[in-house]
Amino acid sequence: MHSQVILSLDDDSAYIDSIAKITRNTKSDSIKCLYSFKLSKLYLMSQDIKKSKQYLAQANSLKDKFPFLRDAGIFYNSSSFLEKGDVEGFEQTLLEGNEKLKKYFNTEAFRIRAIILQNYGVMQQRKNNEKVYMKLLINEAIPAAKKSRDYELISGLYKAVAIIFMNNSERGKASEYLSEAQKYIERAIKKSPTVAESKMETYIINAENLIELQHFYDAKKILDKAFSTLKDYPESNLNDSYYYSEGLYYAKQNKNSNALESYGKGIASAEKHQNAIALNRLKFAEYEVLFKLKNYDKAKQNLDYLLENTPFVVDKKNYYNELAKVYNATKDFDKAYYYSHKYNALNDSLNNTKFKSEIVELEAKYKKAESEKKISLLQSQNDKAALQVYNTRFNSVLFAGLSFLLFLIVLFLWIFNKNQKKLSAQKEINLKQELSSFEDRHKLSVSKALIQGEEMERKRIARDLHDGLGSMLSGVKIHLNLAKKENVETVNNVDTLLDNSIKELRNISQNLMPETLLELSLEHALRDLCAANSNAVTKIEFQYLIKKSRLPKNYEIMIYRIIQELLNNALKYAKASQVLVSCSQNKDVFFITVEDNGVGFDVAEAKDKNGMGLKNIHNRVEFLSGKLEIDSKINQGTSVYIELNVINENQQNE
Repeated sequence: MHSQVILSLDDDSAYIDSIAKITRNTKSDSIKCLYSFKLSKLYLMSQDIKKSKQYLAQANSLKDKFPFLRDAGIFYNSSSFLEKGDVEGFEQTLLEGNEKLKKYFNTEAFRIRAIILQNYGVMQQRKNNEKVYMKLLINEAIPAAKKSRDYELISGLYKAVAIIFMNNSERGKASEYLSEAQKYIERAIKKSPTVAESKMETYIINAENLIELQHFYDAKKILDKAFSTLKDYPESNLNDSYYYSEGLYYAKQNKNSNALESYGKGIASAEKHQNAIALNRLKFAEYEVLFKLKNYDKAKQNLDYLLENTPFVVDKKNYYNELAKVYNATKDFDKAYYYSHKYNALNDSLNNTKFKSEIVELEAKYKKAESEKKISLLQSQNDKAALQVYNTRFNSVLFAGLSFLLFLIVLFLWIFNKNQKKLSAQKEINLKQELSSFEDRHKLSVSKALIQGEEMERKRIARDLHDGLGSMLSGVKIHLNLAKKENVETVNNVDTLLDNSIKELRNISQNLMPETLLELSLEHALRDLCAANSNAVTKIEFQYLIKKSRLPKNYEIMIYRIIQELLNNALKYAKASQVLVSCSQNKDVFFITVEDNGVGFDVAEAKDKNGMGLKNIHNRVEFLSGKLEIDSKINQGTSVYIELNVINENQQNE
């Protein structure tokens, strides 16, 4: 999608005019030639074909005086092959240009080589040779771009690698490369007509990938960065993809009305710019939300539009399958069967095409094997002739050969001895590392035992307080009620005290080990905790974004204690009017977010003081091999973001 759409943000005509002015006024033919080549590309990008060809012709008339520009001109003239539909000629010209420029070591040569390698890689990607494209980017294009010191180009190449990973559902690896792409584009201070668009595109793609990873906090920060610029350019076609990412951010958190609003803005923007690819993407994303909300009529309209407007057979297959789901949901089983049949027929057709492709590939491999047999036969005949020549010379070189062999043996023994020493040293290092790892595991098991012991003791105390002391106090109250007639005033006072004592006892028991956590679930326990701590001054909102979660009880207790400690800190110190507690889970990672609008605090100063509250939270997070991030500023509230590594209950049983 991103490689097929020319992005626009601000007006680049002033920049292009400044380059054209330098080209007209310079007396240096080399500068005039180089800038004419660049102008030909700029006008091609802005779709002014006439001016592009005019400046290309001017550059070609001057290039032969200068070896570097003559070799660089191979790249600038390569697009003429694409105009004629000669893809093979275009690829060969790119390879020739790269080879010619290898002898130059200036930044412009490295920049052009990086662009050549990327363009050649894109052509391989279109042939489904995505691994070739990846190797070209990582092993050749990115190193060359770094030598050019063109940060915008480096960012674009990292982004290209990330998109390959995204296409193959490797979101975690994509995130690493997108982080590098964002770092470089934010360092790009060199003026160019595309740097602003590149920065916005990088933000949008990075945010989309983080949303798919459910890193909503980080994704929102990047989306806000993009919006701070795009709000001043409502006509930019970058809004097409921005509103897709914003809608996805809301949809993944079940904020469906917000998601539909964002998708609606994106659809309007894509229709205005006639961006068919973005429009189809937005329409399908909107369909998924509508289906979830059971708005089947509107969902069906989206699918009908997509079937009519998509050029891709694979997409049509998927849309048939979705239509079958819609009609099944509305109990129109005849149409559901009809579209399910169309889906299966098209799916079988695609598989058959793939099978034919595999047959052709096998036939090509067979022909290649036959050719290799003939080559081997000829090679064998040549080897026999060479052996005869060798035998005639053998006696004269025998002594020299034996001497050389002796030298090789001595060299081998010396290298072998040296490697043995290195191997022994490495084994010693590995042994030390294993001992250190064993000590760490031992400490971890001790820590786990201590925490489990602490929780068992809490359960015992809670049970004793509730069953023992609680029953006794209730009995006292019953006897005092019987004695009210003798001394009404005294008994009433004692009765009040006993009521308060029993209430306090229940609170203590609940804090030590909440019954809802033991009897029901983590969600019920946390919801009760938030409700119990809400008051007239502070409102606590609780979000539990997990459909099914079956964690071992010790993990649930640990999560409960962390959130309990965070709420205590917010209520005791923050003076907040609103607190948000949010829980979500992605596979084996449990996410906790606690935000308040209170007075905030200095995080560095709090770490130095090492208070028991933060220390307990840190220890529990560390025990679950998690991550803890605290963002707080004075008078600006506090946000705590936690990731915990957990296992499902069935995994623990295994």
